[in-house]
Formats: sequence, structure tokens, C-alpha cells
Amino acid sequence: MSDTRNTVPTEGDLQTAIDALKKSRPELGVARVYAVLRADNPTWQLSEKRVRKYMTSMGLIQSDPAPATIDESVPKSSLAPGDFVQTIGKKQVEVRYIDGTKGKGVFACKDFGRGVNVFEETPFAWYPRWDTVSRSYHTNSDDECQLCARSVERGRSGSRSLMRPVRCSHCTAWYCSNLCKKEADARFHTLECSKHNPHYAQLAQKCRDWDWGAPMGAARAIERVLMEFEHSLERGKLAWQSIKAFATVRADVMDKKRKGASWFMFEQDYEHKWTTTFELMKAALYPPPSECGLAQFDRIPKKILNEMFSYSEWLALIGKYSLNDQNGGFYLLQSCFNHNCDPNCVVTHPNDGKYRAIIQTLRPIKAGEEMTITYVNPRDNLAARQSALREWYMFECSCDRCRKESEA
Repeated sequence: MSDTRNTVPTEGDLQTAIDALKKSRPELGVARVYAVLRADNPTWQLSEKRVRKYMTSMGLIQSDPAPATIDESVPKSSLAPGDFVQTIGKKQVEVRYIDGTKGKGVFACKDFGRGVNVFEETPFAWYPRWDTVSRSYHTNSDDECQLCARSVERGRSGSRSLMRPVRCSHCTAWYCSNLCKKEADARFHTLECSKHNPHYAQLAQKCRDWDWGAPMGAARAIERVLMEFEHSLERGKLAWQSIKAFATVRADVMDKKRKGASWFMFEQDYEHKWTTTFELMKAALYPPPSECGLAQFDRIPKKILNEMFSYSEWLALIGKYSLNDQNGGFYLLQSCFNHNCDPNCVVTHPNDGKYRAIIQTLRPIKAGEEMTITYVNPRDNLAARQSALREWYMFECSCDRCRKESEA
């Protein structure tokens, strides 16, 4: 009898198989990738060493965690689908998985000088921080653009009048331009229009009353995924995989660690807010009212729907927003930048609404060098920086600057 496992896969076959597997299941490490490949291709003559070599060369190494030692308060992330990130980065940068501690990082594909705008990014989903907009934003939305939050100045003299503000034909939402209106309709407003979905206004008002924006950011992420499914099944799946790839610590785990021994004093109130916003979100979006006009909702895979609208995933989305919030936004590429107290890049915003983000270099960067930003005020001393990073980002910084200052 001949040996049925005698086919050596070509480099192309191996690359295609591993890339497809990591795209659909980015959390898998070498051992599990190897096991799945052998199960799916029983005639392949393949060693784990060869799989590891390829994954290492492509920056796909991710250690398999030991279940007994997993710390749920440590942010977990994975690589987002390459199509989204490559389009944003325009081949100026690439995202690589580093290790189980740092997760992923962004690396330069070419040399950059000081003060270079590397790329500009539109957020995957965005809800403005309420300290940057008026009290009437969303609930009485006639002062700011409902996409970018720039001031809407109608009928006044000056440059703003050239932007030609437009209003939703069904509700009170205003936009600073027709371009913003079209983008908002394609990403979220179809599901939020108060005439078609009055339940959504209840969620917005409750969050406004509590001065808590994270549930709105989480809801916007869900809306973006639902709207991508309206375009195609593939785009919807890629959008959901992209959201899953963001660094994550569940909101309950995060807040329990922040409060420490005093958690018992806050637990009931926090649980009330989580469950209340969860029920309001489901009332608005699961399923959306027929007036919203979504044609593909019933064709979304049940596995994704069940996960997306589960209470556990709601806590994860709120946690994602808290960890990745850049002036209110889920930015697919910007969120991949690791922190450094002496960064070589900075995030800037080109308009007063702080919607779009620009990554700019602070000093020359060589091809292959990791690009970093700071998550905290770099002018703070060591103790203040470390305290802020522990409380808001759930990690201890060990960059060169912190090590030098701790040794001084």
C-alpha cells in the first residue's frame, strides 16, 4: 500500500493555506495552525518547523497561551484583515504581530524624515467625546455635523458658509457637507435616524444623562458592521473580523481592576449601566426597524449575529472602545501603534471635529523600525505616566525612557 501522506506542499500552497487560516482565525499560534493544516490536508508531508519558519518570516507568530495562566486584564489583540489596513497605510507601513505581551505593532516600510505625514485615516467607527461637543449633540443635533462634529454654521458669513450644510430629510440631523451626509448614511445614520428608529434616541439620551460615551462608540461599531453586510457578505465578515482584532479587555474586568478593593461599592451601579445600555442597544438594532430599510440583515450568518448581540460581546465592545478610543474613534491602523514614552510619531487631527487622524513623524525613522506614539502626556513624570497607563491601558511601560528614569 502506498503512503497517502507523501505530497510536499509548494511554498505557494503553504502560503495560501496559512494566510487564509490566519485571516479567518487570527488567534491561532504555530502549534494550532500546524494541527489544522494537517487535519485539512491529510496528504501533505509537512513539519511544524516549516510552518513556524514561514509564520516567523511573515510576522505571524502568536504564542499559544496557557489557559491556566491567562490574565483577562491584559489587553488581547490580533491582526486585522490585511485589505483594510493596507488600503489605509498605502504600503508606507505594515502591521506585524510581535508577541503575546506587546501584541501587534506598526513598522516603517521606507525611510521617513522628521515632520512627515505618513498617512491620514478615517475611523472605522466614531462617536465624539462629549467634552469636545455641545450638550445638544445627537439629542438635538443642529449645532454640529453628525459625522465629523464640526460646527454647522448656517446662513452666516465667512468660510463656513462655503461648506453648504445639509440636513437629513427625515430628522433633525445636520451635516457640514453633502459628503459627510453620504458617509454617515453609509456607516450609521440609516440605523440612527430618529424618525425610523426612535429606540436609538433612547440609548443616546441615556448615555448623555450618564455622561458616558463608550456604549455609543460600541453601538456605532455594530452599526458599521451591519451596514457593511448590506454591501456584501464578504465585506460584512471582514468588518466583523476587524472589530474583533482591536485590543480588548472586557469592561467588567477592566473596571473591577481599576477599582480594586473598593469594587464592591461600584459593582451594582456599573452592572445596571451595562445591562441597561445593552437592552437599549438590542431594542434599536436587533433587529433594526423595517423603516431603516436594511435588506440583508436576515442573511447575516447566525453565528456572527449571536456573538455580536450577546451580553459578553457588548462588554467586550465597551472595553475595546475604552482601550482604543482616539478622540472617540476606532481607527484600524492607528490603534495598532504601540506606546512609548519617547515616541517617534504623533497623532494629529486636521479639523476642529477631530474626526480624521494623521500620523506624523517626530524624528527620522528607518525602514523596518517600529513606529510608536504615546498614550499619555509625555511631559508627565515617571510615576504619573505609569499610573495613567495602568489605570486606562492595563499595562506597565518598560520603554527605554522609563527604565532610565527608574534607575536614576
